[in-house]
Amino acid sequence: MVTRKCWLVICLLLVSATTAWGANVAKITQLANKVHLDLNQKVKVQKVQLATAVLQQKNFLLKQPEVRSVQQLKGNNLMVRFKDGNELLMFLGTDSLGTVGQVAPVQLQREVLKPAQQLKPVEQLRRPLYRIQPCAPQSKKALIFDCLEDDANVVSPHIYQQVKSDLQALGYTVTTKLNNAANLSNAALIDNGEYGVVVLRGHGGDLGGDFGFLVRPWYTSYPPSNSGYTGTLRASAYNHAAGETQFGYIITGSFSSTYWADKRFPSTLFFLESCHGADPGALPGMPTWTTSHGASAWVGWNESVSFNCGDNGTDLFFQKMKEQKTVAEAVSAVYATGCRPPELVTFPENKGGCQLAVWKSDANESAVTNGRDFKELRLVSGMGRLYAKVSFYAPPTFNEFFFYLDTSGDAAAEVLVKCHPTNVEVYKQTQPGLFNNKVYTGAASKKGNDYSFDIPWNTSLGAAGSAKIWLYDMGVKDRLPNSGSVTLVK
Repeated sequence: MVTRKCWLVICLLLVSATTAWGANVAKITQLANKVHLDLNQKVKVQKVQLATAVLQQKNFLLKQPEVRSVQQLKGNNLMVRFKDGNELLMFLGTDSLGTVGQVAPVQLQREVLKPAQQLKPVEQLRRPLYRIQPCAPQSKKALIFDCLEDDANVVSPHIYQQVKSDLQALGYTVTTKLNNAANLSNAALIDNGEYGVVVLRGHGGDLGGDFGFLVRPWYTSYPPSNSGYTGTLRASAYNHAAGETQFGYIITGSFSSTYWADKRFPSTLFFLESCHGADPGALPGMPTWTTSHGASAWVGWNESVSFNCGDNGTDLFFQKMKEQKTVAEAVSAVYATGCRPPELVTFPENKGGCQLAVWKSDANESAVTNGRDFKELRLVSGMGRLYAKVSFYAPPTFNEFFFYLDTSGDAAAEVLVKCHPTNVEVYKQTQPGLFNNKVYTGAASKKGNDYSFDIPWNTSLGAAGSAKIWLYDMGVKDRLPNSGSVTLVK
């Protein structure tokens, strides 16, 4: 009898808790829907200034008996805390990635461009001890994590397709996580992907000492407090394509420090198309964690950014990356459009010299011994030198192979690098097909399946601004690529 009464009491408590939670979910969902719909109506239709519309919504929320406090964060986002202990971050905006920034017409913005950061050429450093390789990703794998592919899109084809095409042109293997695939579980695995480039597109916000990024899936109502992951907060945003409020979880610095700890980022370049992706107040969180764990640079906007400036700015940035420009040069190109503020910035700020390496792969050929079978070529130029890494399908066993460079665009080499197990020799052409003028000898290294070397650009290639490159092993007749060449810009 006692046992039965205990079970009865427990059941009543559970029913009571469920009823209360259900009521809270319904009420919070109702309030969020009203705020997002009203704000969108006021800004888009009634043409009320955003700041005024947000203040009106804040005052409305403060009058609700369920609400304990409303904190206005940078970018007009509202952190709403309820008396029952629940909380909700409301990303407010019209066509922005998280919050709205009223962008002035291009004609009204004629600011002086920030110059691309110039790095000191390595030739001015006399001792090899101080030679530093250019800042470039060490992996050819790239990830595009687009939470809003089914929301507003300004460019056509959609921005993820354009970025993917630009990265593939440089030889990157691109993985896409779109919409519901851009979710919590896949976000937790980003470091395990060992990506050289990570592009995140979605709603973002400055949490004051941390960065918050809203991931999928969307919920039609206020979700439970426990997302199943550390370092998440519940948030709401307006879906412009669907015309409705949606709920989800944002990931924070605590999320990245918890789940992005398995592997270091291999000089990864992070690019954030979101509001406040590189806001000074957001940098101590997720951006600092990534750059402290191997990432080369974190690039993003320092305030609210519209889909218009975000999509077009991202498109232009990666076009410049495809052209083998540095991060600073790509950022300057975005500045030149006049679609600012906000500013596209690089963190840390001294990493403007970072760039993307050029990659070319070759299939495993059964007729060629793996230790002499070219698998992959990685090229990057910077600080006055050309850097090359040649990967084989097994630890290399060659005595010599040729690294050809066409500097005149006539499909014939003017420069030959003879590659030996421990050194390289650079020869310039003396007559067509004959290379007798040796201009440089340098060291080479073998590690695992990789063979690496670097040569001085001006000494080897003269005034050439670019070179078309291919590999050839005379002994086994292996070539990379099988036809044509790979272009590297100085």
